[in-house]
Amino acid sequence: MTMDRREVIKLGTAATLGAVLPSVARATPQNAAFEASYDDVLQRLRTGLNAQGLQEAAPLSIVSGDPAYNGGLRHDFDQSALPQGGFVIQPLARVEDIGERDRADVLPIFHEVGCHPPDDLDKAAQTRMLIRLLTEEFGLDPARLAFVSVPASEEMRPVLDEVGLPFSEKVILRDAEEAFEARDGSGYFFPNPDGEDFFVTMGVYYRVGETDEPAPSAYPASANWTELGEIVIAGETAPLGVSLGAERLALAVSGQFPTWDERLGQLFAQVESDAGGSGEPAGVAAFR
Repeated sequence: MTMDRREVIKLGTAATLGAVLPSVARATPQNAAFEASYDDVLQRLRTGLNAQGLQEAAPLSIVSGDPAYNGGLRHDFDQSALPQGGFVIQPLARVEDIGERDRADVLPIFHEVGCHPPDDLDKAAQTRMLIRLLTEEFGLDPARLAFVSVPASEEMRPVLDEVGLPFSEKVILRDAEEAFEARDGSGYFFPNPDGEDFFVTMGVYYRVGETDEPAPSAYPASANWTELGEIVIAGETAPLGVSLGAERLALAVSGQFPTWDERLGQLFAQVESDAGGSGEPAGVAAFR
């Protein structure tokens, strides 16, 4: 049975999830080398974002309280709960990712660093802020950065040209109608994949493979690229902002990444901690 992203994340019971998703391996001990690198990246993120005037907000529970959506697990950081001038390091788990678990950069639990820059930062300024953070704070190679978006991002051409990432070389533009229908974030992102509200984004990618292509040659990008995050450049659903996957940033920095099974135990522990005595949501059974 083939199901798209919107169908999978709406499944709400363990029985239904188990019927459409393959079985997964048991949790194994954590990858100590990666976790040490990851902890260092988190600390440097906090330092770098604080230096930009952003204050850390407390994350929400990984248990969303909505059993009919993504098996009751939190799918994205809550745009409405994050104040302007704040950032959050939000643990997330996506049932849809179980089918992608063989990908090197997909994990059962991951942390999205969502940022709503101060009011005085416009989309150009927040883009410069993110690029400085990646290249100066973390030392990422600008030659390995690239972007995926839609024609609406054309207004960002002067900004990228100015910071030495030529728009004509570094941005792959998707067909707007195709990206709108896909609702997958690189061009348009729908906080509720079955809803109507969206914002326009530029997906931020980093080359991790041994290739010299300046940007992905097609979308979806090959395994030579990992999506680090997104820049919100337009839309009514959320204020301007940026988001980064903390684990993928650690991959870009260190070249290390855990296996799916090495992170399963962390998912179960996070759910147990956040659920308290209310019991784990149905979606967790699919990961077991």
